[in-house]
Amino acid sequence: MIIDMGKSLLFIFVFFALSCAEKTVVVKEEPKSRAPGMAVASGKAVENGKKQLSKGHCKQAIHEFYKALEKDPQNFEALYWLGVAEGVCGYYPQAYDRLTFVVRYAPDDIWRARVYATMGITLLYMGKEDDAVAYFEKARAIDPRNELVVAYYENDHKKNKKHKIKKRPKDREGYEITFRWMY
Repeated sequence: MIIDMGKSLLFIFVFFALSCAEKTVVVKEEPKSRAPGMAVASGKAVENGKKQLSKGHCKQAIHEFYKALEKDPQNFEALYWLGVAEGVCGYYPQAYDRLTFVVRYAPDDIWRARVYATMGITLLYMGKEDDAVAYFEKARAIDPRNELVVAYYENDHKKNKKHKIKKRPKDREGYEITFRWMY
């Protein structure tokens, strides 16, 4: 009888232990989808911004890129070209901060290299050559033929030889190289 009572207590204990076990269910909320018209409008604003930027109207370009981001905050191109436009206007710290944010959202390695190279040119304009070298090196590791890297960064493969900047950009020439990536 003590054995039967022990079995009964064991059964009751196991039953309650298993019935008290929790099952955690994670409910993932789907992001709100944007209306397709918003994405189209954002893309048009980006194209307008790129046109303004290529004409040298950086403030109008900045305005267009902000319009694009209002319509689609996740528009990588709007974010990237906004950073370039800020650099062209001479807002180098803002451009650098924007590009630092944008690099995480690069759609592929080629764009990641482009963002790193643009960060490098921005740092050159800010007079921070050592920091610029670090970003040019990151870009070169991904895409050795990146136009900004080729134009501004000298990588001497000899041991103990310090990497250096080939030249300092004048006026907007460094950013104008990025204009080749518009289309």
